[in-house]
Formats: sequence, C-alpha cells, structure tokens
Amino acid sequence: DAPMRQCVVLLAEKRGTVPIVDEAHRVVGVVTAGDLTRRMERQEDIFETPVRDVMNPQPKLVEAGDLAAAAVYVMETHRIMALPVVGADQRLLGMVHLHDLLRANAV
Repeated sequence: DAPMRQCVVLLAEKRGTVPIVDEAHRVVGVVTAGDLTRRMERQEDIFETPVRDVMNPQPKLVEAGDLAAAAVYVMETHRIMALPVVGADQRLLGMVHLHDLLRANAV
C-alpha cells in the first residue's frame, strides 16, 4: 500500500531493484528502475500511486541453494540485473546482482 514516493528512494539506494514483501516477509513483487521509467512515460505524477499498481506481481526469484550459474541464466534469459533470493518458504533472504556475481567470478 506504500506510495511510489517511498519506493523511488529505495530504487536509488538498492541499485535499481526493490523486492516487495508481505507481512510474512514473502516476496509478492518487484519494482525496478525500468518499471518506474515505463510508468512515468504513461503517467505524469506517479508519486502517490500505490506500489502494488507499479510492481511486477510475478517476479523471477532464485532460491538460496541455487547455483550462481542458475541465477545468471535467469537474469540473462529475462534481461534483468538482480533477483530476490528466497528460502524454501519464499521469504526474502536478500538480493543477488549480476555485477556482483561477475565480479566474484562466480560464473
């Protein structure tokens, strides 16, 4: 229910991808800088728009035990730069960024 005004600040802090979680900390969506840009092209003032109206409600995820190569494959296939990392219960554990994986020579 948060307004996009709050999410825009997080997008800058979180390197362009913000996972959206429910009360149980399960990932229910993702907002990216690209989502924001596309929305701004269609809507003049989006700052009071609820995040749920902008987020992708079917985000790509990676599970904590997955190999780095599997995460990179998902990112390359879907042309995204970051993925939420979840546990078996779908609760957010963190984020993995493509540049971090490449810098760590993980793939």
